[in-house]
Amino acid sequence: MRLAESRATIVADLDQRGSAARLLGVGTAQETPVEAAERLQVHSLSARRELERFIQRIVPVRMISNRMLGSRTFAYVTAALPGLDAFLLLSRLSAMAGEAARDDRYVVVDGLSTGASLELLSVAAGVRRLAGAGTLSRLATELEGFISDPNRFGVAIVAAPQELALKEALEAASTLREQLNINRIIAILNGVAAPLFTPAEAEQAMAADLNHAALVKRRLELDAAATRIRRELEAAGLRVIDLPMLFSASVGKSELARLSRSMRDKVAA
Repeated sequence: MRLAESRATIVADLDQRGSAARLLGVGTAQETPVEAAERLQVHSLSARRELERFIQRIVPVRMISNRMLGSRTFAYVTAALPGLDAFLLLSRLSAMAGEAARDDRYVVVDGLSTGASLELLSVAAGVRRLAGAGTLSRLATELEGFISDPNRFGVAIVAAPQELALKEALEAASTLREQLNINRIIAILNGVAAPLFTPAEAEQAMAADLNHAALVKRRLELDAAATRIRRELEAAGLRVIDLPMLFSASVGKSELARLSRSMRDKVAA
């Protein structure tokens, strides 16, 4: 939403549950872009659907292509070519980025889990090694160039201010840099509680009411953890953006707008 304030933006939702679409108030994301707000669209993508589109392109007779997609032979072929559907999905994202650059728009990909996203980004190198030479190798090389170009591609790693999340974020950043040659990476520290007490105030509060002392201590621990984790992420060379903790029963479009306002001075548009 923050980016859409300056340029038209498409959110490519890879989560088949349509999480991004629901948060933006458009229900389940569709195969075609859906308007979520002014200059903001949501587009649902999946590796399986890209594979189906690919088969329909090379076998234009719909009856035959549908029969192929539903056949046991096709299942054997896709099992023998692991990563083909992910490769086609990454190709689609690259094409969307090219169109966005031409039209002066942004494409933001709402990815899957850390492991699944790293697997998706690794598929181009795997296909290039398997293909050796030829058209497929050339396409894979172009995709590697796309994800390693800081002017066209970057990754935001979202982590909670917790030790396990920190470890996963640092490992992901290392893999992105060292194995995939991706260097435009930022870290988003999600759910950071605003400090409530200075050390002196905390001491006074704990001394004044012993029943609340444990709560005050827990809040100080949360503050210290967020500070420590932010420093470690910055020490790893990552720019860190804090997102505040929202004390809300649910998260929807209004809450996203609040988070967007908190990022107003943190994201260069």
